Amino acid sequence: MEHHGASPGPAGLVAFAVACYTFFGLFIGFVPSTGLPMLSAWLMGGFVVQIIVAKMELEHGELLGGNVFCFFQGFFMLTGAISCFFKWLCPILGVAYDVRVEGLGWGACTLALILWSPAYFKKSNGTFSLAIISTDIALVLISLKDLGFIGGAAVSKVIAFALLIAGTLGIYVASAVQLNSAFGKTVLPLLPPLIKSEASETA
Repeated sequence: MEHHGASPGPAGLVAFAVACYTFFGLFIGFVPSTGLPMLSAWLMGGFVVQIIVAKMELEHGELLGGNVFCFFQGFFMLTGAISCFFKWLCPILGVAYDVRVEGLGWGACTLALILWSPAYFKKSNGTFSLAIISTDIALVLISLKDLGFIGGAAVSKVIAFALLIAGTLGIYVASAVQLNSAFGKTVLPLLPPLIKSEASETA
């Protein structure tokens, strides 16, 4: 009998939440630049988790989730970890760097996620879709900030709280999947998809 492994999605969402929470501390000003090496370490942990999640999701035929986890582990986690480390190291070495290249990189990731978001709105529960929307907002602002088009404490706070909301919703969805599966009933409710299927509309 063919065996299909369990979904690693909840673990991937927890890793995503860890990144969101740690970046929240950075953008809100709670964590100073001296915390960047530690942030790099935590992002590397998230990279390990999400590369496993991406592989398993793709093997399970999850085109959308597998690909999103795939580029998140590469850019949000691995590249983010390396970037944070060098943002800490370069000033110590007296080496100048230009974050505008990051703005372009984040811009590409952001554009992809925004264009893919409607697929989440149709296929995923509405609670997770809200996390995607919050992530979209944060990434748009991060891209514009790194490109030098916007800045200031107010922008950083909006980014911080958008990430906090996204991470918290990610933890909630991951917990709902685990608890609802374990108890065989709805313990933590999830919103219906934001885009209803034609079948549900005609039912």
